[in-house]
Amino acid sequence: MAGSIRFIETPRGWVKHTANGRAELIWNPDFAPKLNASHNKAQVFVDSEVLRTSNRYVPEVTSMLKKSGILGTEPGTGEVAWIAPYAWRQYHLVNRKTSQNINPLGGPYWFERAWRVWGKSIILGAKALIARGLS
Repeated sequence: MAGSIRFIETPRGWVKHTANGRAELIWNPDFAPKLNASHNKAQVFVDSEVLRTSNRYVPEVTSMLKKSGILGTEPGTGEVAWIAPYAWRQYHLVNRKTSQNINPLGGPYWFERAWRVWGKSIILGAKALIARGLS
């Protein structure tokens, strides 16, 4: 069997041929913690970027709605929330032309509008963090 593969290594573990001709799978004990840590960093990144980019499109009169997003979001949980009592109404029903909004980009459905512009770069950034964490 000259030239045959005797050992295959990946970040998750490795396979090696034993003396009796069988293959033995050996898991890398460091892989799961590294994977979890890199995914946690990526989730913090995604949550923070969704909040940051969406806040560019939030209607603004006193900036309390933007600040309620900061207060209502804990990066890393996977949930971004604007917790002002009027946030739902502003998100779904505000009329850009008749509101007192001073933000030229501000208006309803701010997450959807931000995601159309910034979503691909947020996903690429998260993928890069995961890949960097596993290398």
